[in-house]
Amino acid sequence: MLNSYLLALAQLRDPRILKPLLWSTLLSIASLISLLILGTNAVDWFFESLSESSTAWMGDWGDWIKTAVKFLVSFFLLAVAYFFFGAVHAAYLGLFLDGIVEAIRDEHYPEVKLNPPPPLMRSTISSARFVLMTLSVNFLVSPLYLLGWFFPPIGLILQVWINGMLLGKEYGHLIAERIPSASDANNKVYTRFGMLAETIWMIPLINFSAPVLLCSAIMHDRLKKPEEKISSQD
Repeated sequence: MLNSYLLALAQLRDPRILKPLLWSTLLSIASLISLLILGTNAVDWFFESLSESSTAWMGDWGDWIKTAVKFLVSFFLLAVAYFFFGAVHAAYLGLFLDGIVEAIRDEHYPEVKLNPPPPLMRSTISSARFVLMTLSVNFLVSPLYLLGWFFPPIGLILQVWINGMLLGKEYGHLIAERIPSASDANNKVYTRFGMLAETIWMIPLINFSAPVLLCSAIMHDRLKKPEEKISSQD
């Protein structure tokens, strides 16, 4: 696993890998800004929808109350974005996965003939499904997260394990679709790969590269020759 990540890191400056990384990052940031705008506009709409009798009790404090509610809503949305930005970023990257896969193939495994990329609509549905699944699973286990944070580092380990499992499963499936004649393509588990990517995501500045490194590392693991896998086992 570590050797696969090192190979992925060495090729990170490839333009065909940087371009998907840039687009997925910009789209993720744009989604965050859109979420904040929608949230604050929803507060404005809520106060405007109230009747005069409902707002009369506020008096001169009306503008202050609205500002305070906007602040609380924005803070809540930022907290949500912080915890789920990684999943959204990884989902957007899934739309641009083909450039990364082909760049790694051309650099390291030119003899491999890849399957055609899936249609854009199929990739979009897959990315949306991944985001919804990640949100749902994390919401269901959020009580365990809160409980775990009172007994460090249980909360952090639980978060890394669950999201790493989701990331590893999703990217393992996406990569397997592009590789022909892989008998174990749909059965291999990449939880450890995903956990390392989730850990990288917690490191400032380099966190945006986490899904790209995960994708590249899984690609290397799939295409390595059997003797190379044996010699690089960790």
